[in-house]
Amino acid sequence: MNPIVPIIMAAGAILFFIGLAALIRRGFKKSKTVRFFRKEYGFGRFVATVIVSGVTLIMTSIYIQKLFPVESIQANTDQVATISSNLKYELSTILPSEKNNTRMTKAINRFQKEYQEALENGDKRTTELLILEMAFLIRTELENQNYPSHQIGSEVERIMNFLKRKPD
Repeated sequence: MNPIVPIIMAAGAILFFIGLAALIRRGFKKSKTVRFFRKEYGFGRFVATVIVSGVTLIMTSIYIQKLFPVESIQANTDQVATISSNLKYELSTILPSEKNNTRMTKAINRFQKEYQEALENGDKRTTELLILEMAFLIRTELENQNYPSHQIGSEVERIMNFLKRKPD
């Protein structure tokens, strides 16, 4: 929450309740003026001004929060997720060229990060879509490497089992 929001909201709430208190007090005392900080004000104008000002400050604090949300402090999201040594070995045996390894490594890092976030949020649809997308990428890469078509399915399943595990 933006640090100024609670201050503005508290000031608005105080003004609102001062207006209500004056209105309630008016019910007990039939007075035409309100004495506030040693000054006299007309009752209707005072109550209307204070209550409207309080509500305006509360709404302004909500609007400020929407306009300027404080970004939560998280670990650097640009950090690359570490790939386990087993997965590195699997990738090096399947994808021999360095160019393909680099591209797949980036895709795998992105997959692992998004997959773990989706698991933490309990978003089953997102996890399923990520699995389908990654399986398609691996399958396409294996086909581009002229891998035997009868082994592609088992290799994709083996790599996906490694990817679905939580990183150590």
